[in-house]
Amino acid sequence: MKDNSESIFNMVLASTVHDMKNSLSMLGESLNLILSQVDPELLDEKTKDYHGVVQYESARVNNSLMQLLALYKFENEQLPFNPSYHNLSDFLEEQKLRHIPLLDAKSIDCEIDVDEEIEGIFDECLLSTVLENVIGNAIRYTKSAIKISCSQQQNTVIEIADDGPGYPEQMIVLAGDYMHGINQSTGSTGLGLFFAKKIASLHKHKEQIGCIRLSNGGELGGGRFELIIP
Repeated sequence: MKDNSESIFNMVLASTVHDMKNSLSMLGESLNLILSQVDPELLDEKTKDYHGVVQYESARVNNSLMQLLALYKFENEQLPFNPSYHNLSDFLEEQKLRHIPLLDAKSIDCEIDVDEEIEGIFDECLLSTVLENVIGNAIRYTKSAIKISCSQQQNTVIEIADDGPGYPEQMIVLAGDYMHGINQSTGSTGLGLFFAKKIASLHKHKEQIGCIRLSNGGELGGGRFELIIP
């Protein structure tokens, strides 16, 4: 009976999350439609900034719901995994473009440093969800700058660094056990990092398994997130 109850609960949870995601998408589209009918010259800078913030917060909630759905499918072995070759320069530029409204609203400089010839094998959809969350958090906590870079030797390493206060020491010490990093004072649930770890682990090559790594310092002196794909 317990297993059946858990199965029903999981189905209801997945259905509810999917419904919330659709409603949120409709709200975002409605807001953009309303603003598109207003002469941009009539909008002051504060209103434009609020629009950027609303877009960001809507995208952040939508991203969390997507992660919950993906984790549900992951646990039930239903998550599609479709790795293929992708150009890293184009891929990372796309991730930046999604955040332009908020970057502009908060006057944050976002630099991309990647060789235009680098290619990698990964699931574009799943990694986009991971990076959307990481870049969004970087924007939330940084002071003025974010750097997105990529290097490739034995592995493909995507790095997102900022000049904010950095990751809490406890989060770094957890070293992968991110769901125990819930912090009610900041609202951090560890969901994004837990999801990133799961998605990274799907990417494998021979004996190597993808992973994530957190640290502080680096070129910008703040938090540094690394996604390692073999």
